[in-house]
Amino acid sequence: MLIHYCVIAFKNIWKYKVSASISILGLAFALVCFVPILYWMDHETTYDSFYKDSESIYRVYSVEKQSGKVNKGASKGIENSLREQVPAIEASTTLMLSTENCRTQATPYIQMNMLYTDSTFLEVFPQSFVCGEMNHPLQIVNNMILSERTAVRLFGDAEKAIGQPIHTLMRASLPPYIVTAVVKDPSPHTNLPFDAIINHNMIQHFSQLPPEAQWSFFVMDLYVKLHPSSDPKAFANQLKELPERIGVNKEIELRTLPIREIRHHLNEDTPFTLNFIGLFVVSGALLLFAALFNFLNSYMDLFRQRVREWRLRTVNGATRKQLIEQMSVELGCSVLASLLVALIFIVQVKPLFARWLEIDLEMGRFLFLFAGVGIGTFLILQCAGLVFFGQFSHTATTSLVPKETVKPLLLRRMAVTLQLMISILFIVASLVVMEQMRFVNQKDLGFDPKGLIQLSGFVDVSGKIESTLMQELSALPQVKSFTDTNFKPQHHVDPMAIFTNVEWEGKPLDTKVDFHLYGTDHRFGETFDLKMLMGRWWTEGNELSVVLNESAVRAMGLQDPVGSIIRMPWWSDFSVIKEYEIVGVVNDFHALSFRESIHPMLFIPSGGLVNNLYIRVVAGEEGNIAHHITELLPKIDPTLADTRITPIGTLYDQLNQSEIVGLKIFSFLAFACLLISLFGIYAVATASTKRRRKEIAIRKVVGSKASEIIFLFFKEYMRLIVIAGIIAFPISYLVMNYWLQGYAYRIQIQIWWLVGIFITITSMVLGTIREQVCKAANENPSEVIKSQ
Repeated sequence: MLIHYCVIAFKNIWKYKVSASISILGLAFALVCFVPILYWMDHETTYDSFYKDSESIYRVYSVEKQSGKVNKGASKGIENSLREQVPAIEASTTLMLSTENCRTQATPYIQMNMLYTDSTFLEVFPQSFVCGEMNHPLQIVNNMILSERTAVRLFGDAEKAIGQPIHTLMRASLPPYIVTAVVKDPSPHTNLPFDAIINHNMIQHFSQLPPEAQWSFFVMDLYVKLHPSSDPKAFANQLKELPERIGVNKEIELRTLPIREIRHHLNEDTPFTLNFIGLFVVSGALLLFAALFNFLNSYMDLFRQRVREWRLRTVNGATRKQLIEQMSVELGCSVLASLLVALIFIVQVKPLFARWLEIDLEMGRFLFLFAGVGIGTFLILQCAGLVFFGQFSHTATTSLVPKETVKPLLLRRMAVTLQLMISILFIVASLVVMEQMRFVNQKDLGFDPKGLIQLSGFVDVSGKIESTLMQELSALPQVKSFTDTNFKPQHHVDPMAIFTNVEWEGKPLDTKVDFHLYGTDHRFGETFDLKMLMGRWWTEGNELSVVLNESAVRAMGLQDPVGSIIRMPWWSDFSVIKEYEIVGVVNDFHALSFRESIHPMLFIPSGGLVNNLYIRVVAGEEGNIAHHITELLPKIDPTLADTRITPIGTLYDQLNQSEIVGLKIFSFLAFACLLISLFGIYAVATASTKRRRKEIAIRKVVGSKASEIIFLFFKEYMRLIVIAGIIAFPISYLVMNYWLQGYAYRIQIQIWWLVGIFITITSMVLGTIREQVCKAANENPSEVIKSQ
């Protein structure tokens, strides 16, 4: 019987191919939009979830009570205190992540991502061993665990790596690291990427500092693993007041964060926030809901059109149960067809979404989510359909005359209105994001980005290699200037670079200013082409000079700042207060994304090279000089092979990555939703004109013109567009205006944009139904009445 029902189902899909195709494609497009977005949310909220007992692993960090400043780091002393005071902790570890230049006997240079820790690391984060010592691979200092990829790269085979020395290039006198084990490569879906894990003496050195000092020393990351029976909330409350309870550093409180939440709560430069991703999940869900509503409504209409068929089946002995079974199978076959089409499209658009989101879409997980959404879609439609099938089968088997009730008409109009509302929301969102991006791209940064490139990614602790590089750069005629600085365009400034304890003469007692501190050399102002509004930039050798920006001068309330003295912690030792002379004031410029206003900035001598160069070249020569520098770097030193050359304009564009991706996804959703809406409107218009053929014929008989009938239909759909606009435009305006409040520098939403969107959607809707309405309005009424 099931096969018989399926044959009938596919025959009817072919018979009503226009309406069926519209419904199937509409639902498929909605699934194509929703599943990748759902995968994105799942991907961003499951970092490091592959570790055993990951739900019990927490990151411990501190917050200053008075200022609210977050210190992401901790210390070995804090870890030891926690182990003594908190019995809920099963295991704990401290670690540091950094890059280091190394060599082997066969490889003169390799830059490696190092994870500095001790033997406790494996108690919290167990690894899958390939070969080597598996019980105590980090037992003594300088024991090293390599990832399988790195071991093969350096030694050709994982087994051959065991026992091999790897020398650091930081100092020739340092002893080599000894490879004791090789583990599987870390997943890219982690906050702890590494090429090697090392039991480093630096960890021991920091551990030997006085306990009191370690409670103010936040350079390592602290992770704890709780006992399975522990209460995380009780643990967090116990931890919060621990510093005050044991009498050390009462100015801070300790907090915890589940390992899965670290990426979006302690990483300032994550391009996408969870709220941002959640907005797309909700948008995709709305789109899917509209498609489901449209799909169900369309099929209910098709079943109503076949009321004569259902009565004939009843006359020939079919029971209500059999009618319901047939309708369910027909609906199910169409849903399965839609899922198959969606699967084909999803496989095709997978690389596109992976490129937009810059994540690796794992096919297995991707298909698992698709299967879950597909099953949910199937069950929702079947459950909703059964309610209709029960009522309709009763009507079809008892009524002699088909009745067109108000309820189906109302549902169809609601479906059309809902889809138009969602389309308007997406189109307004896309337009506002696009205009904001245009505004951001055209806004003055405060300096000329043309001809300014960044050299980064190399590690030179001694400074000798970078000094040689700078000498070579100064000899190039295309190079106008260069500077070494820790300045980098970012979403948010590093909390460690925010200084609040800055004093100056005449400072009001209740004044508190957050200064952003940047370490530079004496060529920074020249290289960035900043305007000196007062004074000058310091000269080489002036270690206690400072330059302010305009915002800093305003915040300090200084009329003539040049020559004034400010007192603040020394760059090299925060416990030492130094006096700095203000030697100049520069114009404000953007150091952060346009979501942030320009903050008070202090520029002081960095006191050494920080391995981050900016080069000002002759405008238009960026490509040539970048190519020349790329060829020059390995000749200076092999360690410069990993150097990245990036135009500074690209660095600022990366700050707007979420908006750029958001524009692409919103545009994609807007197109899909509008397409689904037009599909639905076309199907409804087709069904409506067929259903009202007799009404149209009678109107023509009593004297109505074809143009009047066309206007009657247009007026009906115009009413739906107006209702959708009245609801959707205020909502979209409020939502997008709220989104714009996140920018310190933003556009204003123009009313004429909304008017233009309304006119465009109206034209598209009327254009969609025009052919069907005109065809119905121009039919011969006598032929229609005969057929009825």
